[in-house]
Amino acid sequence: EHGLDEEGTVTSYSTDEQLEHINVYYDESQGGIFVPRAVLVDSDSTLLNTIGGRPCGGNAYRKQNFVGGHGRTGSNWARGYYDSSEISSLVADAVQSEAERCDRLQGFQLVHSMGGGTGSGLGGRVLDNVRVSYPNKVAHTYSVAPWTTVSDEATESYNVLLSAARLVGDVHATYLLDNRALFDTCCSSGSSGKYATTAPAYADLNHLVSQIMSGTTTGLRFSGRLNADMRKSTANIVPYPRLHFFLPEFAPLTFRGQTDACVYTIPELATQMFGAVRLQRRCFDADTIEAVVMAAVMTFRGRSLETDSRSGVPLQPATGWMSDPERCWLPDNLKTASYGVPSHGLENSGTVVANTTAVRDVFERYCQRFESMLAKRKLLHKYTEEGVDLNEFLDAFEQIESLLAEYLTIEQINCNGDDDDNNH
Repeated sequence: EHGLDEEGTVTSYSTDEQLEHINVYYDESQGGIFVPRAVLVDSDSTLLNTIGGRPCGGNAYRKQNFVGGHGRTGSNWARGYYDSSEISSLVADAVQSEAERCDRLQGFQLVHSMGGGTGSGLGGRVLDNVRVSYPNKVAHTYSVAPWTTVSDEATESYNVLLSAARLVGDVHATYLLDNRALFDTCCSSGSSGKYATTAPAYADLNHLVSQIMSGTTTGLRFSGRLNADMRKSTANIVPYPRLHFFLPEFAPLTFRGQTDACVYTIPELATQMFGAVRLQRRCFDADTIEAVVMAAVMTFRGRSLETDSRSGVPLQPATGWMSDPERCWLPDNLKTASYGVPSHGLENSGTVVANTTAVRDVFERYCQRFESMLAKRKLLHKYTEEGVDLNEFLDAFEQIESLLAEYLTIEQINCNGDDDDNNH
């Protein structure tokens, strides 16, 4: 998207638009090579070594930014968090080195899984170190929530809640990437013929994640109508500091290796994106309370979309339901922005970042399993042997239960408001 080749050099077809803000995510090293401002971490070096050996992987990164250990965490948050002093120290050194290369450091983005021991435990330790070393900087995460169809580790529920409890207070924004939603997206697209498979692999899910990450970082990387730094990029959609868990969606959906030459209009993309957001709540029985989208940011990319956006193309009816007074928790709760540089392989595209109470469903399914396992003390010894106190489990559970109560309160207020309107 920035017009670089596999070696990180500017190509002959690179445009000024692509290169204008390239230094946000890339550092220009000697010889005009652009190197990602990234540190790649794993408790086991095996996977890192395979990345380093790829033509489009190892050559693009600084070798010292591959930080790997010599063992596994065994899908145990405690082992990743408490038994990681050596590797976390190496990560801190690599992060400091990258931070010192920045002229105006805004903050940090952590990409991790909440289900495994490394992503949840070691990821939490890295966040702790960042918070201590850079207390005034912004911290965002892209956090992957597991699902049993994709992975079925018995300890996932423990790991998710122990990880999520720290995200509530330690970061400014979390883009929640739910493997269940990603899996269902692939399958539903497969049934309609858009995708080539109805049995998605990790690579298929990761392709969707890469599209979402590309879309959500557009405003940091390119010039447009809603350019913002990391702090401002999410400030408009967070009504209360703890309610900073977002559900992102991307359109149009494409299978990995495919491109889409279709030209979509802004209303068409908005309908696709918000249709996916509204389906995040998968329970449709009579007792279900409708999820509330408190605020959202929509990003459109492509030459034709940039023109349409400037012309004031209406988004109704795709987003009109969101602007109802009962759902308007923030004034002017839908922001839109357009950018001329298209997403890779697409003529135009859209991304929505929704702050919605539907995230409650993701956490509730793990709270239920967590509570059931903890009541039986199932596998608890694996954590206490690594230094976790029982109170740490209870504190994490209470933290997430409190968060869920806040989301539920908003839904109930909205539901009562609808009932009052119907009675008039």
